[in-house]
Amino acid sequence: MGRKKFIINFIAYQHMKIQTLRFIVAVLLTLVAMLYFYTNREKDYYSKSAEPAIAQILTEISSWEKQVFLHHLAPEAKQAINDEQLDKLMDVYRSFGRFQSIEALNFSRTVSAFSLVGDKRINYSGIANFDAGPISLNITLIEWGGFFLVYNFTLAKVLNE
Repeated sequence: MGRKKFIINFIAYQHMKIQTLRFIVAVLLTLVAMLYFYTNREKDYYSKSAEPAIAQILTEISSWEKQVFLHHLAPEAKQAINDEQLDKLMDVYRSFGRFQSIEALNFSRTVSAFSLVGDKRINYSGIANFDAGPISLNITLIEWGGFFLVYNFTLAKVLNE
């Protein structure tokens, strides 16, 4: 009788584990679907506001004058870079010339999703055309008083393969 009871309890326990696992999987799938729809809504919203702002910011900062560049930086970014680093950065970026156009911009759903639990960040990567040709772009923006400020910014020459 003891063995039979053990087997019945074991089967009931296994059934309970499977039900719990199914519940956890359902919750996780629901969360993933919600994040997808949330980030899709964010992408649509920012395509109308942040993407034109990126083009405007690139147009203005591609004079590569320090004060113009600083004007577009978020306070956190200004605190993270000293004058010497900024001068070196301007020297490197100055070789790219003036901004011409954006070839492609890709919205980062990951950064958008992480913004749910932290500060709001909007990240784009892509290719921008400068006088020197196509340049790889990665830019993270924050909204500040109805404007977008640059939180993080990287340009790199695109390698031809």
